[in-house]
Amino acid sequence: MYAWWPVDAFEMSGNISSYDRRGFCPRCGSRVLDTTGRMHVEVRLGSLDDAPFELKPEQEVWVKRRESWIPPVEGAEQHYEE
Repeated sequence: MYAWWPVDAFEMSGNISSYDRRGFCPRCGSRVLDTTGRMHVEVRLGSLDDAPFELKPEQEVWVKRRESWIPPVEGAEQHYEE
């Protein structure tokens, strides 16, 4: 699961390794963020020290890949692909 932040509202601290505008943890190699978007930064929520629990999903993308036993997120826009 990830969230998009507007580029001008995004701030990061700490070290990160990068490849092709994608950020990885320099210690374990886990993907942390993606800066390939022009308007937003895509952040993997599981990588945050303090998760923002007040966030509510607004969109679901790539729903064509959703497992049949997982229901759509109520109230979220559904996008077959990205």
